[in-house]
Amino acid sequence: MNRIGSRHTWRWLAQPAVDFLLFYVGLATTLIVRQPGYFNLDTGLGFFPLFIFWLAAIYTLGLYDVRSIRDTAYLVRNLFLSAVTCMGLGTTYFYYLGSLTLTPKTHLLLTVLISHALILAWRKIWLVLLKYNILDQRFVFLVDPSDLSKIEKELPHHLGDTGLISVPWQWPGVDSVVADGRWVDRNWDSARAIFLAAIVRGVPIITLEDFYESVFGKVSPHYAGNPSWALKHILPNNSGFHQKFKRIVDCMGAAVLLLASSPIFAAAAALIVLIDGRPIFYRQSRAGFLGKPFRILKFRTMLAGSEAHGPFTSALAHKSSITPLGAVLRRFRLDELPQLWNVLIGEMSLVGPRPEWTQEVAVLEKVVPSYHLRHLVKPGITGWAQVRFRATNSVDDSIEKIHFDLYYLKFLSLGLDVSILLKTIKRVFTHDSKVKSLPTPAVMQNNDFVHWAGDLATSIKHL
Repeated sequence: MNRIGSRHTWRWLAQPAVDFLLFYVGLATTLIVRQPGYFNLDTGLGFFPLFIFWLAAIYTLGLYDVRSIRDTAYLVRNLFLSAVTCMGLGTTYFYYLGSLTLTPKTHLLLTVLISHALILAWRKIWLVLLKYNILDQRFVFLVDPSDLSKIEKELPHHLGDTGLISVPWQWPGVDSVVADGRWVDRNWDSARAIFLAAIVRGVPIITLEDFYESVFGKVSPHYAGNPSWALKHILPNNSGFHQKFKRIVDCMGAAVLLLASSPIFAAAAALIVLIDGRPIFYRQSRAGFLGKPFRILKFRTMLAGSEAHGPFTSALAHKSSITPLGAVLRRFRLDELPQLWNVLIGEMSLVGPRPEWTQEVAVLEKVVPSYHLRHLVKPGITGWAQVRFRATNSVDDSIEKIHFDLYYLKFLSLGLDVSILLKTIKRVFTHDSKVKSLPTPAVMQNNDFVHWAGDLATSIKHL
């Protein structure tokens, strides 16, 4: 999915690989101190599945995000949460699923503490390596000089600060070439010389669009405004096998989650009746697969008649319609739990673009050429836009979210779905006010974006 080059792949794999090794270092240290001679191949293999789950926990808590681990307070807090989570996973593994003869209480605790202390030190070493450019990725940008200055100015946390720097062509010393097709067409003689040198030396050549997607996790407005773009990047991914397999996973996952969350269902329903009165559930017409309307099911969190405000309600008006209990349910996304029923009966998926109100869809489809593409897969309870962006209550946010949805459609895969589900666990506990979308560099802007916003405003006035 990420196309920044071989060095980026190495950087991405290095942290989890070392973390996995440190788990075993923690285990070996514990057993050497407390039970010498017990650490052997059988013991190592017995811990292997557990350490895989520990890696997933660390990933979920955002400890592979370089921008986040620069904050020491954030790093320590999340490592503490990771230690608690890993301890819980280890306890469950040994007492319910494990087959080792090792009595793990103290051993497990020491393994968790030692390995997490080592991971903290490893993160600090990683940042030092970045600081001294040891792990830098060096890019040659074949773009207009003015556009390059915009990229360097508007992506300070990605160019240089996290190991991505712009350099002129030099060998050795270049990891990738990033080319803007429009610049290449105008400057073919210059571009050809660099392309030939890069090919001879095995240096990857990527498009500016691929670079943008790797950095931002979304499709740029320049391409999102071209419906023909879907013929190459989206329609081929809509395979029948993937959809059938995903449906099986959805049914199994929804059934298990419905059963596991039944106490929460009962408590939420009782509180709504006692505090806000009936009805318990809220139903609204949403656009589903291929745009077919369906009735979404949620716990009621708003006052009766709130829909009268119409589509694209302002954040202030929207907030004033939410009940105090509803605010709590929304804060932890508990109001979304009834949608598991929508998943079970086939109207939704666990992962996919968020289903929008049909009244808003009617406006967006008129002014955003590529909007209908997000209906090529079933809508989801969670999605790429939900874990990478904030809740949308404005025209600009609605358009911005489309770029994330198109990214999901372009890279549709089981691996991406698993990544989204893991990120959702952390996103549930993150307030929208703390989620900021990275700005779109001016070089990747499209004038259509401005026209879309204007057309949307005009369309809404005539509703």
